[in-house]
Order: sequence, then C-alpha cells, then structure tokens
Amino acid sequence: MTEWEWQPAKEAALAGFRDMGTGHLNCAQAVVRFASLVLGLSPDPVVVARYLGGGMVRMGRVCGALSGAAISLGLRDLHSGLSWPDGTSPDTGKLQRLFRDFEAAFEAVTCRELVGYDISTSGGYQRFKDDNKYELCERYVSWTCDRLGDIL
Repeated sequence: MTEWEWQPAKEAALAGFRDMGTGHLNCAQAVVRFASLVLGLSPDPVVVARYLGGGMVRMGRVCGALSGAAISLGLRDLHSGLSWPDGTSPDTGKLQRLFRDFEAAFEAVTCRELVGYDISTSGGYQRFKDDNKYELCERYVSWTCDRLGDIL
C-alpha cells in the first residue's frame, strides 16, 4: 500500500487525537486507529491502547505512538492469521528500525524526555496541557504513522 492510499487513515487518526472531547484518542490509540483503518478492521481495537498513552498510563515511559505501532503489528498478525514457529516475526527488525529512527529523529523514545514534563502528576499533566504540548505529540503520531504505513 502506498502513502496516498493510507493518507486518509492517517488524517482520521490525527483528527481523533486532536479531538479534545469524548472522541479523543491518546497517542497510542491514534496509531492503532490508523492501523485499523489501513487494515480494514473495525476501529474497536483502539480500546486495547487506552492505557498506553503518555508513556504507559502517563508514567512517561516509552512514547505511546511507538507502543501503538507495536500493538498495531500484533493486530495485523492476529487478523491475518500470521504466526511463526519460532515466535519471531520477520517484521521485528522493521519495528526495531522504526524505534531507532524515531530516537534519531527526536533524540528520545520516552514520553517524559520528549515532552519535558512529568505527566504522571496532576500538576505536570496540567502544565503539559496548558503549554499545548499536544502539538509535539501530534508530530510523533504523524511520524509514526508514516513509517508504520510502510510496514503494515
């Protein structure tokens, strides 16, 4: 699938991320929404990524966009019936490359380093929101969707 074919899925995922109302998707959910749309799946799997946003339950660990990419490949495998006798997908290396390229592009892979706030506290999360750092996260989601589209 080419970029122009999955661009509408990316726009829909980013729209869900930007929605600050009841339709809001966290960073991990937005990437899973993208993958679900690209793969022609129900958007329901976004629920599995609910607690991955903000670096795992807002703990600032691995960026939710990256966690969402890993979940997305698992969903693809599940719905395609893909399995490997030794348990190692041929796409493991591609996902590792995505993580390494992300780190090279943004100089970190943890949410806390990427956004510069400890969002596990109510004060840190409020400062993150007040300073409109969602724009940073939108870049991470967009970048991840672009790379994941090539793997899916």
